[in-house]
Amino acid sequence: IFNLVECVENESLQEMSVAGVYELLKTPYTGASPLSLGIALNKPLVKQLLTYHGIKTPKFQVFKFPEKILPREDMKYPLIVKPSREDASVGISDASVVYNFNELKKRVRYIFQEFDQPALVEEYIVGRELNVAVLGFKKPVVLPISEIDFSGLTQEMHKIVSYDAKWMHGTVAYEGTKGVCPAKLPSDTEAKLKDIAMRCFRIIGCRDYARVDFRLSAEGEPYVLEVNPNPDISDDAGFARSARTYGLTFVETVGKIVESALERSQ
Repeated sequence: IFNLVECVENESLQEMSVAGVYELLKTPYTGASPLSLGIALNKPLVKQLLTYHGIKTPKFQVFKFPEKILPREDMKYPLIVKPSREDASVGISDASVVYNFNELKKRVRYIFQEFDQPALVEEYIVGRELNVAVLGFKKPVVLPISEIDFSGLTQEMHKIVSYDAKWMHGTVAYEGTKGVCPAKLPSDTEAKLKDIAMRCFRIIGCRDYARVDFRLSAEGEPYVLEVNPNPDISDDAGFARSARTYGLTFVETVGKIVESALERSQ
């Protein structure tokens, strides 16, 4: 089975349940295990795991109750507020970046009202956004690094991949964010990003394909934003863009994923 399921009835948490059905049926399938999918969807847990392994992610705090919003003293504005158990930029908009306590309270409460889940609040890293794709299982390879070019956004807009930027064709956010591959990076920075991406791939237990999203600060320090064990691999998505730069057609990329899954099942 080529597993492309990301949710069931709009419930992202059920993504891992579908993979669990394949496991119960003892049916070979592509991609990550139920455990890895579940871990990756718990963004605070991923950040804790990466921090334990010495990998930098933005400082963060989880708010579990809308009436108890007390930010850590060492958290510096601006902050970005996200749902803690969603992917695909769900719940992220230009208003997600907040600059004071009143804006923070408003956005955290919005997350509870709209998504009925804790809010993840991170320090907002000003800098470049980079995507690092990994392909394979037994001998995975890191593909060329892709960058999100925000130059098409208006000056007032935050340089983030919002839900509109990812999915809403025709919006300023969508038209103003373009993927560029390969990203122009110093060789040592590129090597560092690829090494961290491979470490993340293994820590979270990814298989066959995955993508690690980074912010590269103005000082050149990489921060992991997310590890996605089930990224969009359609032919116009970032993963396929990196694969093409590596020298693979879309059909060859899909074939590599299938071969990796078959090799694992034998």
